[in-house]
Amino acid sequence: MSVPESFQYIHLPCGEYTEIRGAEFESVANPLSGIQTTLCAHCGQQDDVGEFCWEGSEETIADYYHRLLIQIPEQELDRAGRTGMFNYLTIGGVAGFAAGVFIGLILGRLGPIAAIVGGLIAVLLLTSIGVLMGFLHFEKKVVAPVVKKYWNVDDVRLLVQR
Repeated sequence: MSVPESFQYIHLPCGEYTEIRGAEFESVANPLSGIQTTLCAHCGQQDDVGEFCWEGSEETIADYYHRLLIQIPEQELDRAGRTGMFNYLTIGGVAGFAAGVFIGLILGRLGPIAAIVGGLIAVLLLTSIGVLMGFLHFEKKVVAPVVKKYWNVDDVRLLVQR
């Protein structure tokens, strides 16, 4: 089965379709993403996911999330959900911050201006890199194995076709 690049959902209050693709499609298709609302492109209403159904289904997106999430034990949900993601982002950010401070201290040997300017640049850059690395690690080493183990797919976009 090939991975769909886009999909449509129906906004139940207005009855119109919205097509989503790319990262937005991946986020809405992934029950672990914690998405609670989405947007209807037709009427412009931001609504609870319980007000939308995937095209070709009478199941709301909220019910779709529930059906899939109950298959995962609570401990795994905590690790692979928003809480787990926040932990990885925090760890990455703190590690990057610490590395930036360390570089600032080393630059202190060149003088106070070099320490302040170089340290600030290092802190900002390495904190951002740390957060990004934490997110990438989380997606690859935490979320992907949970998706494969409990839903037997390599890409969450395949779940909307079930």
